[in-house]
Amino acid sequence: MSPSLFRKVTLRTATLAALLCTGIALVVAPAAQAKPPAKTAAAPSPAARFAAYGHPGSFLLQREGKAVQVVHGGDRADVALRPASTFKVLVALVALQTGTLRDGDEVVPWNGKRYPDKPEWERDMRLREAMQTSSESFFGVLANRIGRERLATWVQRLQYGNGRIGEVPAQAWHDGVLTVTARQQLDFIDRLRRGALPVSPAHIATVKAAMADGEIDGRRIYGKTGTHPGRDGTGNAWWVGWVEGDGKAPPASFVLGIDLTSMDDRAKRIALGKQLLRDTGALPAR
Repeated sequence: MSPSLFRKVTLRTATLAALLCTGIALVVAPAAQAKPPAKTAAAPSPAARFAAYGHPGSFLLQREGKAVQVVHGGDRADVALRPASTFKVLVALVALQTGTLRDGDEVVPWNGKRYPDKPEWERDMRLREAMQTSSESFFGVLANRIGRERLATWVQRLQYGNGRIGEVPAQAWHDGVLTVTARQQLDFIDRLRRGALPVSPAHIATVKAAMADGEIDGRRIYGKTGTHPGRDGTGNAWWVGWVEGDGKAPPASFVLGIDLTSMDDRAKRIALGKQLLRDTGALPAR
């Protein structure tokens, strides 16, 4: 064999060997370089949610047919606090049941008072708008129409809070005579959701419609906020209600209670509540 031919054969043999080695490496390498699937980050704990919000509080949940679940703040679940505007749900029920309010479409006149921070209250309105804006004018007019004695009787009949109100009906939710715990709030709102109150089903339906607060992936949300600011900038706040619909998860009533260290933002409070509902599976995860 000539030297030139020998060199060509040697080069071809080396090239073939290199290609074979490369092929083996290509087959073996993927298995050696395979990575484990990425882990899904765990949702923040309820305590972390409240810490990020900047105010302590509690969150209670009750699914259809289940016991009360204290998701967070068990030490606050039985602390008596002012109901603030969450009491307006009861005022609406009583006004309808007693005929003080004809129906959800009756226009209630503005009481004439000025509300510099809430100019939207300074007009005549119907129940739906009043519930969504939490109008002090609208519900103050209804409470005074109902009257102190009749309202006091209904507070006891509906087993709300401590069962007592002060002398001025329009101040009942702020004056401190009437108090309610988070656990009592949940009991009342769950009975409303189930229609288990001594009130006409038609009137219950009217109040529920006024409380409707949107839908997330087929789950309907109903709610009412309440805020009682103290003179020193502290106080307490609420978001109470329930979620239902879509058939994938049972209805669930909830209460979010906030101990205000300063005034909070209503929209952010509701956002906190919705996140806690997602964390517990009562609302679909994003």
